[in-house]
Amino acid sequence: MFGRKTQKNRIDEMANRLARAGRVEEIERELEGFDPKRLEGSELESWYHIWGIEAFRKGDRTRAFHRFQEGRSACPDSGQMAFSLGQEHEYRGEPEQMFALFDAYRFPKIPASHALAQARYAYLWSDLGRAHGYIDPVFQAYWSLRITDDTFLYLRGLPFFSQTWAYSAAFRELSGHLDMLEEETKAAASKLADFDAAPALQFVRAVRSNDFSEYLREPRQGTAYERTRAAVLVSRGMGSYAGAAVELNEVKLSEDDFPWLSDIVLLARCDAASHWNDPSEEMLAAEFCKKQPLLFEPDHVFNFRLLGYQEKLKVGYQRRRRGAAQPAVAADGAAPRR
Repeated sequence: MFGRKTQKNRIDEMANRLARAGRVEEIERELEGFDPKRLEGSELESWYHIWGIEAFRKGDRTRAFHRFQEGRSACPDSGQMAFSLGQEHEYRGEPEQMFALFDAYRFPKIPASHALAQARYAYLWSDLGRAHGYIDPVFQAYWSLRITDDTFLYLRGLPFFSQTWAYSAAFRELSGHLDMLEEETKAAASKLADFDAAPALQFVRAVRSNDFSEYLREPRQGTAYERTRAAVLVSRGMGSYAGAAVELNEVKLSEDDFPWLSDIVLLARCDAASHWNDPSEEMLAAEFCKKQPLLFEPDHVFNFRLLGYQEKLKVGYQRRRRGAAQPAVAADGAAPRR
């Protein structure tokens, strides 16, 4: 369902076998043993796709770009190739070329995970109309299934409903349409058999009123996610950057917690430093951008109330991308979804 490949594919089998054995360095040499002129269909697509990924994996983004260009020419109907080439255009600071490719291949022509990635890139380039357009077909899939159980969706190649909803929520907030988000959330409850809209509506109303008292439980209690969000919210009520930093430093995370939560704390410190004009902001922001070169996904910054500050970082992100056009070697270690 939703376009998953089922046919036997020697190229994929070879790459998967070597990856499972921890021998990824041998993949490119094995690819050279195939003549792409003698391949067709899914095998030809896989050959060019993995050929490009190998260059990307080795940090040679220029070579990856040219390989995906070749793959696009050889497989003009491939959504996967269009998506991968679009990502390389984005890395080169060429969003217009990226959007042209993304617009032509939307879900279900590409996997739903790629649709969220498309929306994330559109968000990074401040094109919220496109961002919504890329995830709208994913919502249509939810409506047709009428079930939002995480396992049920995962087995069908769809992202969790809560994640896609929070993407939409971020875009609506940035567009100034929280009223529309509230109505859309109510409508979702009528389309989905197992969706409890109450928690989502409560959070939207908290955003609208800027009253998060319902979420300000003791920051040292609850799950790591809840503790981190509570600490971020509590830190905003402190009277100084020093007070906010103390509150955020109290967040204790273990190896079993989401590793990105520590970067949420870092981004919250950036936000606090910006609010109180603390000189540490520049250093903290540079550290965050190094750790999260594509910044945070829109769902995370919406849920942790850091959406506004990340808008500030997006200006620098776009400038860096434009200024790094056609780099010879990857410099930021980004790992886009392939």
